[in-house]
Amino acid sequence: MAFLSSFRIGQQTVYPEGLLERLKSFPLLENVGDAALRNLLSEANWFALPGGSLLEREGENAAALFLVVTGSLGVFVKTAAGQRQLIAHVPAGETVGEMSLIAPSQNHSAQLVALRDTELLRISPDGFEALIARHPRVMMNLMQMLVKRLKDANRGLTDKARPKTFAIVPLQDGLNEAPIAHRLADALKALGYRAHVLDAGAADQTAEWFNSFEAAQDVVFYRGDSPDSPWTNQCLRQADRIFLLARADRPLPLSAPSLPAFKERASGLPELLLLHPDGASAVLPEHFATRSGLFQGHHHLRAGHPRDVERVARFICGRAVGLVLAGGGARGFAHIGIIQALKEAGVPFDQLGGTSMGAIIAAGLAQEWDLKEMRDRMRAVFVDDNPLSDFTLPLIALVRGKKVSARLREHFGDVCIEELPLPFFAVSSDLTTGRIHIHRDGPLWRALRASVALPGILPPVTHHGHLLVDGGVMNNLPVDVMREHALGAGPIIACDVTGEVDLQAQDARYGERPWYRLLWQGMRGNPSIISILMRSGTVGSEAQRRIVREQCDFLIEPPMPTIGLRDWKKFDQAIQEGYDTARACIEKNGVPLTHVEGVQNIVVAT
Repeated sequence: MAFLSSFRIGQQTVYPEGLLERLKSFPLLENVGDAALRNLLSEANWFALPGGSLLEREGENAAALFLVVTGSLGVFVKTAAGQRQLIAHVPAGETVGEMSLIAPSQNHSAQLVALRDTELLRISPDGFEALIARHPRVMMNLMQMLVKRLKDANRGLTDKARPKTFAIVPLQDGLNEAPIAHRLADALKALGYRAHVLDAGAADQTAEWFNSFEAAQDVVFYRGDSPDSPWTNQCLRQADRIFLLARADRPLPLSAPSLPAFKERASGLPELLLLHPDGASAVLPEHFATRSGLFQGHHHLRAGHPRDVERVARFICGRAVGLVLAGGGARGFAHIGIIQALKEAGVPFDQLGGTSMGAIIAAGLAQEWDLKEMRDRMRAVFVDDNPLSDFTLPLIALVRGKKVSARLREHFGDVCIEELPLPFFAVSSDLTTGRIHIHRDGPLWRALRASVALPGILPPVTHHGHLLVDGGVMNNLPVDVMREHALGAGPIIACDVTGEVDLQAQDARYGERPWYRLLWQGMRGNPSIISILMRSGTVGSEAQRRIVREQCDFLIEPPMPTIGLRDWKKFDQAIQEGYDTARACIEKNGVPLTHVEGVQNIVVAT
C-alpha cells in the first residue's frame, strides 16, 4: 500500500491533488473556506500510522489535535479488570486529541490504535491557536463536534463501529485459490449488502484509494495469497477482524501469522475457518488443541454444505441468530415444539446454548438432528426408559448417575464440542468456586452430564478437582453467556420453560411427620424429595432471571400449567404446548424482523 505523501518545492509544501476538496467535507473544517484549509496545511504535519500501531502520546504528540485523513483509529481504555476495551471509533474525517489542547495534561487515560493503515494531520497547540485566531469558525465547529459527542455518549450512542474489513489469511500453503472469500461475499450480497473481495492485485494502490473503496462498500474482504507474504501482512494491517483459513485434513502450523503489536487489541484474536473437503466436520486438524490459543473461535466449512458459508456470513454482518434453551425437566420437551415453529417461520440457528434439559436439546440441534430424530431420541431416553432409576445409598446422591452417563454417550457418542457443526455451549454450576462453568470444548456427553447433575439427585461431575452440578442452580437461562461470549452480535431468542411450577404442601407440618405416616399418606399433595431437589436445581435466582430477560431480544415462555418437572409421560403434550405458544407469538407479531440488526426473512416471538 502506498501512503499519500507530501513534498516540498522550495519553501512550499505540495500535498496530493484533491486533498483540499476532501478536507472541505470534514466536520471540523466545514464552511471555513479555501484560505483556512491552506493555512491548516501550512501549520500541520502529515504522517502515516500502519494498521495495528499505537499512536504514541509523547513529545510533539503529547498535546496535539489529530485529523484522520484516511483509515481509522480506535480509542481504548483500561477496564476495572485491567483489560483494554474499545470504546470509540474515529473514522476518516473526524478528529481526536482536542482535550489535550483545551485542557493540557500529560496524563492520557485512553490509547489510540490504528485500526487499519491510517494517515493523519497533526496540528500543534501553536498551530491550532494561529488557525482559530484567523478563522474562528474552526473553533465553533470543534465545539459543536464535542457537544454532539457528549450528547451521544449520554444517550449510549458512542460509535464503536461494526467491523467492516475482514482479512482471510491462509495458514497453510496451497490455499491461495480457495474461493471462500468470494463465496462469503456472494452470501452477503444475497442478504442485501455491498460486499467485495480485494486480492494482491490491489497491493500498489494508495491509502486514499483503499479509504474510498471501503467507504463505497458495506463489507470488504482482504484475501491473503500465502502465509507471511507482503500482501498478506498488508491484509492483516487493514482488517477490522481476521480469519485464518486452514484445511482440517492437514496439520496446523506451529504459529499464526505475526500481527502488528497492537492489532490483537484492535481486532481481537483471529477466528479459524476450517475447510472440510470431504464434507464431514468430525475431524479436527492435527495440533488443533495445542494451537487453540491462537484464535478465539472457529467455524466449520464443509464441502457440499452451503449453509455453513451462509452462517459465517451472518456472523460477519452481525445477524447470527442465537438460541438459548432453559432447563426444566420434563417441561423442557416444549423446546422441541418451539424449535419446530421457529423452523417453519424460516429462522436459522447459528449458535446454540443451554442449561440442563435445554442444553441436551440444543446439543441435538448443534449435531444437526432433524425434528423427527430429536423426538425419537428424547422419547427413547426419557419416556420409554427412566435414566434416574439406578438408586443407590444416598451418600452423594439418590442415584448413581451411571444410566444417565450411558444414555448420553449412546446418543452423543464421543464427539467433542469443538467438533460440532454449529457453535454450542452448555452451562453447569461450579460448587467449588461458586461460579458458573461454561463448557465450550471437550467431550460433549460429559459437559451435558455436568449440566444435568441436579444436586442431591445425580452425583456432581469432577473437573480438575472442582465439583460441577446442574447449571440451573446459578443460571438456568444463560442469555448473558450467549451475549458476552458469542462470536458475532445478533438477535438472541430465549426459551424459558421454568414457569411457575405448582410446588405446594397441603400439610403445613408434613416435613415433621414420621416417615411411616408419610408413606401411609402416599405424600398426597405434598412434594417429595426428588421434586424439591429438581425444583431447587432449575429455578435459579429471580434477580438472574430478570437480568437475562433484559439481555435477550425475543423471549418465548410456554405456560404449561398442568405439566410438572417430572411429568415425562406428557412428552407429546409439552411439545404441542411449546409449538402452540411459539406459533401464537409469531402470528401476533407477524412482521419479518428486517430492522432488528438487519435480520431478513425471520419471524420470531416476543
